[in-house]
Parts: sequence; structure tokens; C-alpha cells
Amino acid sequence: MDWIDELEDAWGREYPDLETAPLPPLVRLARLSLLIEEFQRAVLEPFELSPGDYGVLAALRRAGAPYALSPGRLTSNLRRSTGGMTKILKRLEERGYLERAPDPEDGRGSRVGLTRRGRPVQERVFHAFLSASSDLLEPLGARRLQATDRSLRVLVDAFERDLGETG
Repeated sequence: MDWIDELEDAWGREYPDLETAPLPPLVRLARLSLLIEEFQRAVLEPFELSPGDYGVLAALRRAGAPYALSPGRLTSNLRRSTGGMTKILKRLEERGYLERAPDPEDGRGSRVGLTRRGRPVQERVFHAFLSASSDLLEPLGARRLQATDRSLRVLVDAFERDLGETG
């Protein structure tokens, strides 16, 4: 029995006529959210990047060559406020990891792209994340990892249905 099971038992004693079974999974997810943030920060710390910073570098890389997107597309894809995205882009631009250029398809717009300096940083961070994630989850084994992913997909779908996709 862990502290979350004890929490459920305590609420069950206080509210014996209510079903408290939904509480443990939500408390575990809340705890997991905090642990994931801590994990991300630990992986990113040697690179002096925040999760938001790396989110931008990763989104640009996933866009494929030439590794560029409009600021609006980044804001939408990463579900950030425009003000928050502006700060991240400015910080990464100052570090030489990305650059802004006129959008060749829309003369009024701009595109943000990875630079020659930014792409290898993104690659090193990606490999660090992949390695740390593999080490962390390796004890689960392939079959259990797939089952966990299926269960998490069900939970994410439930939240997105209830809260809307942007939550």
C-alpha cells in the first residue's frame, strides 16, 4: 500500500457512501506530471534549455527540411501563448539556434528556422532524451510499455473529450 492508496482509504472512511476509486489514478497522474517535469529539466539542464525551448527546436526538426515554420504555426502546435512563444523565440535566436526570415510563400509573414548551430543542439538533446527515456522505462519491457501506452492513450482521450483538445 502506498500513500495514494492510503489517501483513497482515508476518503473512503470520511465519505463511506461515495465511490472514491477515480481518485487514485488522477492523483498518480498528477504526481507523474511533476516527476516528468523534473525528468525533463534534468535532461535539459546540461544544455541550458527549458522544456519550452526544446519544444520549439524539436517542432522545427519534426517539420522536416528546411526545418522552418511560421511563428503562428509554432504557437498553435505547441499550445503556447503568443507572448510566451515570442520570449522563447527571442531567447533561442539570441543563442544562435534559430533565425527568422521572410516567408517565401507569404511576403507579410515570417518563418522561424533552425540554424547550423541549432540543428546539432537539437540532435544532441534528442539523443539525450531518448537515452534517458529508454533507461527509465527499460525495466517495463516492450510488452508492458505498449500496454502502458495504450492505457495512457485512453486517459488522454478521456481528458481531451472532457476538456477539449486544448485543455
